[in-house]
Amino acid sequence: MTPSTSFSTREGAVQTVREETTVDRRVSAALELIHANLDKRISIAELARAVNMSRWRFCHVFKTEMSLSPSVYIGTLRMREAEKMLVETFLSVKEIRAELGSLDRTHFSRAFKKFCGLTPAQFRRRLVDDIHRTPTQYAAK
Repeated sequence: MTPSTSFSTREGAVQTVREETTVDRRVSAALELIHANLDKRISIAELARAVNMSRWRFCHVFKTEMSLSPSVYIGTLRMREAEKMLVETFLSVKEIRAELGSLDRTHFSRAFKKFCGLTPAQFRRRLVDDIHRTPTQYAAK
C-alpha cells in the first residue's frame, strides 16, 4: 500500500489489511501436507507433529486461520475432489474412494450425501441423465 492511498471508509481499510495478511506459516505447511497426502489417511496428531505443535494448539490455530477445523477442512476437500472426479472421469465410486484414501463405503456415501445432497451413485446418474436430456447441435430437429 502506498502512503498516498486513501480509503473512503474505515471498512475499506480493514478489508485491505485483511487481504494483505497471510496464513500462519504452520497452517500453511499443514495445508501443503494435507493437499500432498489427500490420498492417504493423515491424522490431526500427525499434522500437529509435522508443524511442531500440540494437537490442541494446532486445531485452535488452524480453526482461527481457516474458519474450519482440520478434520472438516480435510473432509470438505475430499468431497470436492470426489465430486470433481465423478464429473471428469469414468472411475467407479469404488475407485474414487480408493483414490481418496480408501474410505469406508458407507461413511463415504453419507459424507458425500451431506456435502452434495445426493449419494455418489445418484450424483453420477443425474449427470448421465442430464447429458442425455441436453440437446446437442447434432440432434435431429
